[in-house]
Amino acid sequence: MNFHVKNLQFCDKYFGFVILFVIIVVIYIILLHKPTQAVEGFATRDIVYVFWTGGYDSTFRICQSLIDEGRTVQPIYISDIIDNLPQNSTRRMNKKFEYTAMRKIRDTLNRRYPFTKRTLLPLMDIKKVDIDDDIAHHMRVLKSQGRVRRAVCQYGAMAQVTRNLGKDIEICVENEPGSMLNRTMRGKLDNHGRTKKNLKRGDESIHIFDRFIFSTIKLSKHDMLKIAKKNGYDNILRTTWSCWYPVNGKPCGRCIMCRERVV
Repeated sequence: MNFHVKNLQFCDKYFGFVILFVIIVVIYIILLHKPTQAVEGFATRDIVYVFWTGGYDSTFRICQSLIDEGRTVQPIYISDIIDNLPQNSTRRMNKKFEYTAMRKIRDTLNRRYPFTKRTLLPLMDIKKVDIDDDIAHHMRVLKSQGRVRRAVCQYGAMAQVTRNLGKDIEICVENEPGSMLNRTMRGKLDNHGRTKKNLKRGDESIHIFDRFIFSTIKLSKHDMLKIAKKNGYDNILRTTWSCWYPVNGKPCGRCIMCRERVV
């Protein structure tokens, strides 16, 4: 009798250990698969894809997405020659300065906002972009309509990248007098900064930009600076690089990118 009692006591104790172990395993699995919460109280959301150059507008949007919205950001940089035909001279001469600016900005963000070490993803550097025939055609149409400055420019390459990656990507066009694409897209976007589905006749070529998200198109550079000052990252905007034609390692002060800077 005592033998049976001891066996029952042993079984009860063993069963209790098993139940406790199972509970611990279940709790661990739940915690392991629980959606991560973004830092500082922001809920984790889908990744924001942003064309980034280390320039004023795109850096503002990077900061706004990371800091104000608590988003995870995938920056995309196109290092291929995309501003003109390779034999022509009108193209940016500042790639090494853009790389330097992006590296410094990332270092500053990581130092001041440690959570960006995991929410600002490594730079996706697109080194080669081959333009599809239909995109090249529509860029020529847009040039003939006075809607882009050159048939071969960054916008065609960016449109191609959205197609190649199959992603909606934010393009940081600002509300400034010198922004031709701002004028081109005026009245063509919905409330979410996307190209309207049913455009008027003659606007068909604009549909190559369907995967662009014009997140900053209603903001001027002064608007961006005001937001940045309010939220504490205006000093980061002062470290951005815009000039296309640097002289002796410094901004030329003459190109449209230099003339439009506000910091």
